[in-house]
Amino acid sequence: MIGKSSGEERRAAAAAQAELQDQLGRLFAAERRLRGREQLREEGELSTAHVRVLFALGGSEESTAGQVAEGARMSAASVSGLLDDLEGMGVLTRRRGESDRRRVLVSLTARGRELLKERQRLWEARFGAGLEGLSGDELAVAATVIARVAELLDEV
Repeated sequence: MIGKSSGEERRAAAAAQAELQDQLGRLFAAERRLRGREQLREEGELSTAHVRVLFALGGSEESTAGQVAEGARMSAASVSGLLDDLEGMGVLTRRRGESDRRRVLVSLTARGRELLKERQRLWEARFGAGLEGLSGDELAVAATVIARVAELLDEV
C-alpha cells in the first residue's frame, strides 16, 4: 500500500481544517440560538447558566462562590447573580464561613440536589443518544480538538 504524498497530506489536512472551522461555526450558531431561547424562559425556570452552577456545585457538599465560578467557567460577578436567583428559588443556601466571615459558602438544598440529579439524567441521556456510535478514541480526539480550539479563542 502506498501512502499519501506530502502534497496530498497537506491538501487533506487543509480540507479537514476547513471542515472543522465550518462545524465550529455551526456550533457557535447553535449556542447563540440556545441563548436566544433563554430569553423566552418562564419566570423561575432554570436557565442553562443556572444549570452550569448546579453542576459546579454537584460534586461537593459546600463550595465557595469562587470555586463555583471556576467550576462553571464563569466570572465571579455572573455567578453572584445566579446564586441570588437559585437561593431565591430554594435551590441552594449561602452562609458565611465560621473562621473567615468574608468567605461565602454555598451548598445545595434537598430540592437543589433533586434538580441536579434530574438535569444530570437528562444530559447523560441526551449526550448518550447524540454521541452513540462514536468510539472512546473518537471522543477523546474530539475533546482534545475542542480544548485546543478553546485555547486558541482565549488568545484572540
